Amino acid sequence: MSSNRILRACAAQISPVFMDRKASVQKYAETIVEAGNRGVDLIVTPETGIPVYPYWRNNFGYTDPASAAVWKDTVLAFYENAVRIPGPETEILGKAARSAGLTAVIGLNEQDDRPGSRTLYNTMLFLGPDGEILGRHRKLMPTHQERIFWGRGDAADLRVFDTPFGTLGGLICFENHMTLLKAAMAVKGEEVHAACWPGYWAYGGPGNTVRDMTGRLYPLHHSDQDAAVREYAFETQTFVVSASLYMSEDQVPDDFPYKKTTNWKWAMGGSAIATPFGTYAAEPVFGKETLVIADLDLGDRIVAKNVFDCMGHYTRWDAVQLRIGHGNVGPLVGEQPAPAASPFPFPGAVAGPSGAAADGPDGRPPKAVLAALPVGRGNPLLGELMERMGGPVSAYRAELGGEDFEELARSHGLSHEEVVSFIHDFIDLIRRRSEVVVPDFDLDEPADA
Repeated sequence: MSSNRILRACAAQISPVFMDRKASVQKYAETIVEAGNRGVDLIVTPETGIPVYPYWRNNFGYTDPASAAVWKDTVLAFYENAVRIPGPETEILGKAARSAGLTAVIGLNEQDDRPGSRTLYNTMLFLGPDGEILGRHRKLMPTHQERIFWGRGDAADLRVFDTPFGTLGGLICFENHMTLLKAAMAVKGEEVHAACWPGYWAYGGPGNTVRDMTGRLYPLHHSDQDAAVREYAFETQTFVVSASLYMSEDQVPDDFPYKKTTNWKWAMGGSAIATPFGTYAAEPVFGKETLVIADLDLGDRIVAKNVFDCMGHYTRWDAVQLRIGHGNVGPLVGEQPAPAASPFPFPGAVAGPSGAAADGPDGRPPKAVLAALPVGRGNPLLGELMERMGGPVSAYRAELGGEDFEELARSHGLSHEEVVSFIHDFIDLIRRRSEVVVPDFDLDEPADA
């Protein structure tokens, strides 16, 4: 966690330039710079604000060639105005983040970068204060009619990133309700959480059982977003920066074919910022474009964890454990493409020997691990460990006894203590960097180790 205890966070409740990628990116870049001028350290923008959320999702269906042609034109326009990562648009946004000196989380429609694919994804793009791409999160489970527009992300998209103010992660819309995803983010060490939404809604009607998306304001507790944002913050002891999209119908061009048959009213905003106590540092704001800003004392997270620490004294790993899927799966049988093959780096996910988790682009673990051994001794030992353990997915099941330690020390010209220390460091690396996390792993060491 940063030595600077105050994080100035911003939920940017801004409208897209409807179905215009270039203009929307420019508007977002200008907003990032404005936030930087106001001293913001972290900015989060709404779900798929570039170039727009597909509010016309209920219009799917066509009964004749004319209506089919309209749908086709809309599909093409939506795809053509989505963003490639990396690409010219990410360069513009990265330059804005660098100019502003802040970390940015941008909600956008993303064109798949896999050869032959023309799938779109609902994506959060993470940019560091140096303007470089930290990584992305693709929505793992599009909701209801959203599956018409977007594919599903996979385990490689469940990530956290190191930032100047702590470990940052993010989820999109109803993902913030998904219990195991929240647990996974906590296990990965998330400290600040970005949440993106397409608007705001509440529950009304008899027994408050009908989702009301008419833009009518209810008490906050009638909305599942209010529950999701505040409970996420309390449950995981994180700060939650929640950005919701605002867009009025008059911002939609008259020639958009579904303008009059689409409900635009739930694009009403609702951006907010919550503390690890489950309270609002900035309450939801509705009905306008604005920057919702709050100064957050990072020390509050420690105070909250003093009472309820979901990864410490309030855990029961002996009763319940979590297994997180490993990496992404490709089109070939048995293929799990290494993130290093991606056009931009995912820190902490490059494959090393036999699939070992690693930090560097050369596929090696951090220097802090290898430096514990004499020069040239670390990589051979790591390779043998991977053969014995079977990679990070199964390493936590490996059993190493006293004879194993002695054999490893003897064959690699190391002391018993050096081997024990290296293995502990390596297992800690697996915990922190792999997609399989088992907090209660213990090596079976001899009693005198």
